[in-house]
Amino acid sequence: MSHNKRSSFKVHYAWVILLAATLILAVYAPIVNSLSNTWQIAVTQDLGFSRSQFSLNTTIVQAVGIFVGPMVSKILLKHHFKRVWLGFAFLFTLGVFGYGLCQNPWQFYLCSFVIGFAYITTTSIPITMMINNWFDHQRGLATSIAFAGVSAGGFILSPTVTYLINHVSWRWAYFSYAGLIAVIALLCGGVLMRSKPADLGLRPYGAEDPTIPSDQGRQTSDTQSLNLDISAGQSWQLAFFLLLMLGSILNGVVNGASLQFPPALQEAQPLQFASVIVSAYLLIGIFGKLLMGWISDRFGLFVSLILGVSAMTLAFFAMLFAGTSWGPWMLAICFGLGLSMGTVVLPIVTASIYSKKAYGEAFGFLQSAFQIGTAIGPLIVAGSYDLTQSYQIAWYIMIVISILVGVAWLWGYHHAKQYQSY
Repeated sequence: MSHNKRSSFKVHYAWVILLAATLILAVYAPIVNSLSNTWQIAVTQDLGFSRSQFSLNTTIVQAVGIFVGPMVSKILLKHHFKRVWLGFAFLFTLGVFGYGLCQNPWQFYLCSFVIGFAYITTTSIPITMMINNWFDHQRGLATSIAFAGVSAGGFILSPTVTYLINHVSWRWAYFSYAGLIAVIALLCGGVLMRSKPADLGLRPYGAEDPTIPSDQGRQTSDTQSLNLDISAGQSWQLAFFLLLMLGSILNGVVNGASLQFPPALQEAQPLQFASVIVSAYLLIGIFGKLLMGWISDRFGLFVSLILGVSAMTLAFFAMLFAGTSWGPWMLAICFGLGLSMGTVVLPIVTASIYSKKAYGEAFGFLQSAFQIGTAIGPLIVAGSYDLTQSYQIAWYIMIVISILVGVAWLWGYHHAKQYQSY
């Protein structure tokens, strides 16, 4: 009997997809986000141009994503998902490899343009599309696990990249990273990736087992998936979508503003202690994303969104007391939990309203709106500091904006209910 039980045990392929998604985000996201400036000092000292010129690479990558994002889902849906993804994954490889060959800022900017196009086409949009297709049950948890890979990847790869830059060369650090991107492309994209269960003759996780309740069944009637099959073109004419877009921009603003936490902490605390706090909230962020996904599956959109907004609001409140003994530790805990607002919550909000068919296109627009806000947030904080020589006003502004994110998204969900029979 025990033998029969063991032989009947089978892992659903959705979890293989989740493993591939997590590995992709763990490698592809840090080079654009948390590790992008790790090369800054070495490159600028070697090639003799300014740090501002180097920082423009990040702006270019994000700007390309803003304009390309709405088209990505259409490209992936209308053409062979796997082939398109693999093509852009190797384009990503060429862009990062190209960084290692650059001799002047304009060559870096050209590579950044390529990377911006490839990054948006290989990370958040296709990854959330796959997870949405493969998981009927525990979709929130699956999303949070995948995006926890972003924090984990940055945490693991940072010392490796720093070692290569300091002990080999900054060029070989780029070459090595490009090689890692290519390996992940071959393993995850070439071998493991399938865009939807039907590609393997399967059904989504939870759909084929009547003993597993769907996420919709687990959530309250106020926060269950509305399953709207409305195109983005139609959505632009509806108030709920405009509210979702507004919330996404504001969410981007507060997440962009949070990039100024490290310099603000370094001004208020000794450098070593400030570095400990940054490492702490990045580490807590891994568990915070997992927790947010579980809460979404267990209690629904309303509870997860309120908790995420509260955590982000309290993080900015803690920064008002960055010079105290307790303020930084409060920041580490609250921002560690609030980090999910920038990655996990937006896909959950989108999936709670749109059907699987309409999800990709809608998420592409909302992701672009998020990136617009991400570009604005640091400017608000830096501008406020330049005017007042203090970060305090900026943190008060971000407390208000954090609350408005929750208001806009919950209001948008409420308005979307009337279109369930659209």
